[in-house]
Amino acid sequence: MDETPARSRIVVAAVSLIVGPALMSLGDLLHPPESMDASAQVAIVAAAASRWYSAHLLLLIGFLLVVPGILTLTWLVSERRPVAGRTARGLMLASVGAFSAVFVFEMLLGRFLSDGAETRSAIALLDTFQSTKIFLVLVPGLLAFFVGTAFLVVPLASRDGPFRWPAVAFAIGAALILAEIVSAQVLLSQIGNVVIFLASTAFARLLLRGARP
Repeated sequence: MDETPARSRIVVAAVSLIVGPALMSLGDLLHPPESMDASAQVAIVAAAASRWYSAHLLLLIGFLLVVPGILTLTWLVSERRPVAGRTARGLMLASVGAFSAVFVFEMLLGRFLSDGAETRSAIALLDTFQSTKIFLVLVPGLLAFFVGTAFLVVPLASRDGPFRWPAVAFAIGAALILAEIVSAQVLLSQIGNVVIFLASTAFARLLLRGARP
């Protein structure tokens, strides 16, 4: 009786760890360039508004779909390192709202411009979102994902076994995505999301084989 729900949870987690990062990788590969300057960014979005919208829609869906897989990985970590596993789970769940807010705004900006909004209005909208009163509020939630990732991967990477290399790869991918957020160099997150996809696919295979860290 107990094995069926457990197996079902593992299967859901494995699918989550494959499909979610795959959609995020696809979305980021579609992603147009970025700029720290609002005027330049709006010009980029205006030239590829539908592509911009689609990229962030895929990023949003993929990020939400990967949550069950992340929860299962943190559960595995908490079996041996309860504090690390629970901390990782709490921080990474907290980040879902912040990242979702960013992706939804980016979708909104794409639709705003594709529906014929004036460039000046779009710049004002982007400037408002990037202001300290808006974006700064999201920063702790965004950083929570990367801190949570550290609590997740360090226990896995510090032990010999099959979970080590996927954990290291996941950490590298997350670091590249963080570097993209800071620098607005989309290539970094494109590489980072593909690396995370490879790592999470390896995690999924290990889960389906019944491996434990």
